[in-house]
Amino acid sequence: MRRMRALAALAVLALLPLPALAQQAPATGSARVSYKVLPYVKASVTPNYQSGFGPIGGLGSGSTPAVGSGAVLDGGTVDFGNVVVGYQYLYKYAAQVNVQTNDTSGFIVYAEGATDLNGSNPTPSPATYPLFQTLYWLVSNAANTAFSPATSFNSTTSGTPLGVNGANGISYPGSPPGSASVWSTTTAGTLAEGYDYQLRLSSAMPTSQFNVYIVYTVVGN
Repeated sequence: MRRMRALAALAVLALLPLPALAQQAPATGSARVSYKVLPYVKASVTPNYQSGFGPIGGLGSGSTPAVGSGAVLDGGTVDFGNVVVGYQYLYKYAAQVNVQTNDTSGFIVYAEGATDLNGSNPTPSPATYPLFQTLYWLVSNAANTAFSPATSFNSTTSGTPLGVNGANGISYPGSPPGSASVWSTTTAGTLAEGYDYQLRLSSAMPTSQFNVYIVYTVVGN
């Protein structure tokens, strides 16, 4: 019965003259819409990111090495070329970290060596040399020199290198250690930070061609 009465009422309304319908108070109300946007962080690293990249200094040796053949603008490797044991060098515009995020809490960038320095051609004995207090980083600045204050890279102790000598990065069970932090911000957007590298060669370092993968990891706050 209720359904039949409702149909009858609709029929009566349909037959009312237009002026009568116009006098009816319009129905008003409001709606509240809630939504969530998932935060994202995208990052990339560009070696030799600016014209003028490469080693300078050799301070104390009286020579500046030519950049190695593996280094090219906006790519390649950070290649100090032939350097002299016992002296210090600065590599300008070694790497730039580029980050895109919509997270207003920002992010932290970490950097560690996947291993210590690996020697080859000839292979020294032992085959590795400590990364700590050999290769350093500092934020790019035109005033940087081979003697500017800088922070030493460390080889990872909490992560697992992936691929040969960490060529595919580092796998962490959680976040990298706080000591590996190189950049922290609470800003969202498209951001970039450039780094120079500093090489301090101990007189005890054997003659060899050394290489290491520096891995940058970006974690949202």
